[in-house]
Amino acid sequence: MPSFAGDPRHERLVAVLAPLLHRSCPPDGGGFGGSYELRLAVDEAEELGGVDLIRSAMRKAARSLGWARLQTYGGSYPQAALAGVVDQREIPEEFAAVIEEFRVARMRASAEVVSQTLQDGKRRSVPGSVFVTAQEFRAAYAEGLSG
Repeated sequence: MPSFAGDPRHERLVAVLAPLLHRSCPPDGGGFGGSYELRLAVDEAEELGGVDLIRSAMRKAARSLGWARLQTYGGSYPQAALAGVVDQREIPEEFAAVIEEFRVARMRASAEVVSQTLQDGKRRSVPGSVFVTAQEFRAAYAEGLSG
């Protein structure tokens, strides 16, 4: 992967992504258990510097939060550009139950939204879904440009 050191687009993305990654961690989970996935239009990702630059910024933002063991993934496909990061540190026992409860609650909320949508046909977004994370990212990035 190429070096993006000194690239202002990279630094801007790191500044935008770090708080979003932090918010992906379960509350009261000690900063463990976070993950973040971003799906954008291919041209939108290219305007930001490309998927490689976005993944690199995710990696740097995650490391700034102490995610010493992490996984990034992604690529550019005909329909979308995808980039993600997952905290893969071992979860200390003191936070394990909180993080598991958070994950179960998130899955339950997703299932409820799908069930409601199937019942009444009204589309809803799921907290933490890739649609929501893309909207949050776009808003934070735009704010970073104006602020």
